[in-house]
Amino acid sequence: MIKFKLKPLNINYGKRYKSVLSSNEIRRRFIDYFVKENDHTYIKSSPVVPYNDPTIAFVNAGMCQFKTVLLGQRTLAANRVANSQKCIRVGGKHNDLDVVGSDGYHHSFFEMLGNWSFGHYGKAEACRLAWNLLTSPPYNIPTEQLYCTVFNGDKTLNVEADNETLQIWKHIGVNDDHIVMNGANDNFWEMGETGPCGPCTEIHIDYPPSGGKNLIELWNIVFIQYSRERNTMHKLPNYFIDTGMGLERLTMVLQDKTSTYDTDLFSSIFNIIFNACRISKYTGLFDGTSLDTYYRVLADHGRMITIALSDNMLPSQNHKLRRLIRKSFILAETNFKIHPGYTLMCDIANEVSNNLGHVKHLIKHEYTIFNKLRMSVLKDWKMVVEECPMLNSFNPYEECTGFVPACNYLIKHKNMSSIPAFTLYDTFGLEKKTIGRLSQVMGRPVSWNELDDKLKKLQTKTTENIKRKSNNYMIGNIPKTDDSFKYEVIRHSNESYLLPIVTAKLLAIVDTNGNIVTEPDIKQQGDTVSLVLDKTSFYCKAGGQQNDIGIVKTNNGLVFDVTDVEKIEESGVVLHHIKSRDWPILLSEKELHVQVDSNYRLGLMRAHSSVHILNSVLNSYLVVTTQLSSCVKKDFMLFTFALFGQKFSPEDALTIEDKVNSIIQSAVSVKRTTVTSNDLNQINVTLLPGEVYPDEVYLIDMYSNVDDMYISREACCGTHIQNTLDVIDFCIVQYKCLSNECTIKAVTGPRCTDARVFGQQLMDKSNSFEDLVKSTNLSNISPTKVHLLMDSKNQLKSEMKNISQNYIPLKVQIQINKKIFSTERKIQKLIKEKKMQILGDAVQTLCKNSYAVGYVECDVTYLDDNCYDFENVIHVCGEIPCLFLAYNKEHIHVYLRIPKEQPENIKWLNDFWEKFDIKPITFKNKIQFKATEFKVKHVDKYMALKLINKVVQDVKKNYFSQL
Repeated sequence: MIKFKLKPLNINYGKRYKSVLSSNEIRRRFIDYFVKENDHTYIKSSPVVPYNDPTIAFVNAGMCQFKTVLLGQRTLAANRVANSQKCIRVGGKHNDLDVVGSDGYHHSFFEMLGNWSFGHYGKAEACRLAWNLLTSPPYNIPTEQLYCTVFNGDKTLNVEADNETLQIWKHIGVNDDHIVMNGANDNFWEMGETGPCGPCTEIHIDYPPSGGKNLIELWNIVFIQYSRERNTMHKLPNYFIDTGMGLERLTMVLQDKTSTYDTDLFSSIFNIIFNACRISKYTGLFDGTSLDTYYRVLADHGRMITIALSDNMLPSQNHKLRRLIRKSFILAETNFKIHPGYTLMCDIANEVSNNLGHVKHLIKHEYTIFNKLRMSVLKDWKMVVEECPMLNSFNPYEECTGFVPACNYLIKHKNMSSIPAFTLYDTFGLEKKTIGRLSQVMGRPVSWNELDDKLKKLQTKTTENIKRKSNNYMIGNIPKTDDSFKYEVIRHSNESYLLPIVTAKLLAIVDTNGNIVTEPDIKQQGDTVSLVLDKTSFYCKAGGQQNDIGIVKTNNGLVFDVTDVEKIEESGVVLHHIKSRDWPILLSEKELHVQVDSNYRLGLMRAHSSVHILNSVLNSYLVVTTQLSSCVKKDFMLFTFALFGQKFSPEDALTIEDKVNSIIQSAVSVKRTTVTSNDLNQINVTLLPGEVYPDEVYLIDMYSNVDDMYISREACCGTHIQNTLDVIDFCIVQYKCLSNECTIKAVTGPRCTDARVFGQQLMDKSNSFEDLVKSTNLSNISPTKVHLLMDSKNQLKSEMKNISQNYIPLKVQIQINKKIFSTERKIQKLIKEKKMQILGDAVQTLCKNSYAVGYVECDVTYLDDNCYDFENVIHVCGEIPCLFLAYNKEHIHVYLRIPKEQPENIKWLNDFWEKFDIKPITFKNKIQFKATEFKVKHVDKYMALKLINKVVQDVKKNYFSQL
């Protein structure tokens, strides 16, 4: 491929074409040309989240969704297709991120127009199709501006020059001086070090016309005709055509623009940015210092972020995406003065793709997380920069959460000879690129060898663990168990289910040490063994669903309980665990009859189908959410989902419960279909973000004939009922929400009835408790009745806490908790009023004409809070000086009120403080009085009462008697 550096171009803007095509028209023309005029099948772009390729974080080329076809792992029904694939390149081999905005053609997101032939047509047809499209209306690119490159052969690869393509171009009419022969570096395509590969030919445009000096690659046509092994290269029996042409670059040429950023793909985004900031319009300068550079970066990143989020890529699962979002926030706030920065990003998202409410919500949520991080690390970062000023070139808010702690670590260990790459990578989560930058900025070498060695050891250890797990079972060359029978279920008209009995060959018996048993030594092997069969109907634990239980039976009728089943992933062999001292008799058996417990399986199916219904309802109820985890047991499910900053109350959960039950009662059919992983993007289906799906994928479809729509369509390997009616009932029994996620526990089927019965029992108890409280008033409340109320309340609370075994509906829990809360408040109010009544009566007896002084004896039953609230009962004495002392729970309580004009430094007051061995206390100014209230520790009641009596007598004699 010809390498070039595109600079801003000086173009004569006299239109070379009859009319300027919009980017939408250019894309539509490409698709129509191949699909309507040349019999190709249109396959829409796959999401930028790769769901069948764990080797890449983003779809970065048009070939990604056809990779398994190119590898020969599967075939497509269509043998020639066309599409426009969304691509993101922000890392790895194809990383354009660092130069985005600095030139006129690099992007983090772009569209790749492409056509494909899977063994249908060859080089001549591929070249002809491409040439005709470019040179015919409405593209109308002059042929004298087009150049072609051809592979010139490579001796090291032992591949000859592609003379066939050379002659094809000449036959089409390309002049010799417009054909360039290149070596393998430019015109030989490889998927990897091994695998499919082949020569490619490219169409370039001399843009602007310069006699061949300004060649820009438009279209790359790859002929995948070889397969490369370690040391050999052999021809494929059928070769493929794989072509790609960047929409952005083609649009630039057809719209006569100086760069891809000047096209209509970006102009509207620039207008959005300007209307928000009103600083200066985009002018297209490439001086590296103007605001135009930031215009390009923000517009590019805004497109990429919007597409990634709309394709259900979550920032929490992709650090590169989160980093770009944060970089965009900073750009918006720092360079365009937009606060908060997410508002501008939401405007850009709305321009890129309308009706993306969930995208804008995610952007706002990410800003909340980003702002919290910014506030939390600000102080630490200032200290870091003070200690090491050269780190100021970093923006800590763009980096991962562990960046600032990592810098602190390096500063504290500044005497280390080199930067510990493995520690920064493994402990603090820094990328290799960031570690390299830290090395350059701090002027310290990096121990890359240590990082590589330790990573290899970790990989080796992981591989060994996998091998060790597999080697636990010495099952040799026993073939994979055919467990497809687990999906064979018969539904009877009475809505009961039957799982057919499967007759299977017994291939081996394995003991607990993983060895195949050949001798029936019960003393050595014990009574627990595992059976290996050639086929089974048992479901092994997967996708959150628990395994089946059941029996295996001999021809003579001897039954063995299967308590657990386990699949060895490496070999696909299923182990049926049994526990019986009679197992040696099975050594003479050749076949067994496998029977799954239908009732137990039905409970699993009900629960699993309810998970799908719940997930579907949540996705329609919340702005944006995604499943985080699930657990399916017999008539029980646990489901955790993301909230992304949204509120989800218990009342919301009850609304969701009603919606789920409405779907259940709608008698929606549930069907299992099979598609290839590549077909997933052609249909509307719920997928788990970050999940890698196999080539063959099961879909669970819940289709409503009444509404003529899918209620739920989800990729799933679990087992399900065949009609939603068979779930019978759905009842949420527990709800727990944290800041960013929520977990719902629910039961299904007959277990709902048990929950509702138990819930009604507790509701009856709570009603009785409520009636008891309502019948209690100031005239009949007593210490005995208070204890009765407290015991009843505590017992009810205890039963509410211990409902894990006997679940009760969330609705009932909410009602009971509200009753408990309201009755608690009423009890507290009654006790408070009774305390005031008793205390008021006690104070009243001490009131004289001119003062009130004395010991207050009150019913301690009502004083559990160890407090005497004299201030609320002092009104019974009127406007006279008061001194009240009381004893409760090892404390002396004192309330003192004296005339406002009375000086505080007189001798009697000083003596007063001394008697309690405390420092003088400041009085609070009332309207006519100064008052203070305090308590002092005095464990011994006898001595306390003696002191109280002495204080009372002294005050009466030396102060109050004189008033």
